[in-house]
Amino acid sequence: MKRFKELLKLGKNDITKKMNEMEMEIVKARVTASKGGKVKIRELKKTLANLKMLNKQNNGDRSKNRVAS
Repeated sequence: MKRFKELLKLGKNDITKKMNEMEMEIVKARVTASKGGKVKIRELKKTLANLKMLNKQNNGDRSKNRVAS
């Protein structure tokens, strides 16, 4: 898992690549979750959420965050 400050240094392509890697890690961790890996899944999901947020900010897609008037 990377800290948020480390994620901020990544470029657009790196963020997309890292998102795909995290999604695969989550799938693998779910398989082993029955052995007590639930904490790892939580950390992976948190990092993935941060990556998705950075990806949105880099793409300028803020339409979902706007309040309809």
